[in-house]
Amino acid sequence: MNKLLFVVMALSLAGCDKATEWKGWVYPNRNALVVDLPIGAFSSLEECRKSARNILDHLNTYVDGEKVQGDYECGFKCKPKEDLGGMNLCEKTER
Repeated sequence: MNKLLFVVMALSLAGCDKATEWKGWVYPNRNALVVDLPIGAFSSLEECRKSARNILDHLNTYVDGEKVQGDYECGFKCKPKEDLGGMNLCEKTER
């Protein structure tokens, strides 16, 4: 898990100097979408997708001893909404 945290932090910092319209999240278990890992901000949808897929390729999540498949989401122009408990609301989302 420490390797994953390092990868997520590195990817998050990589996009800091660009115009960041896209934000990404990885879900370690596609059947439990309440658990997500924010992966940072990106200047394009393709950058977001590439980073998310790379993290998923290296992510090993197990439930009851079996490896589960993760998922990801990229959102365009996302802003946290206080009336939604700080959850991000995006103009659009893509996979």
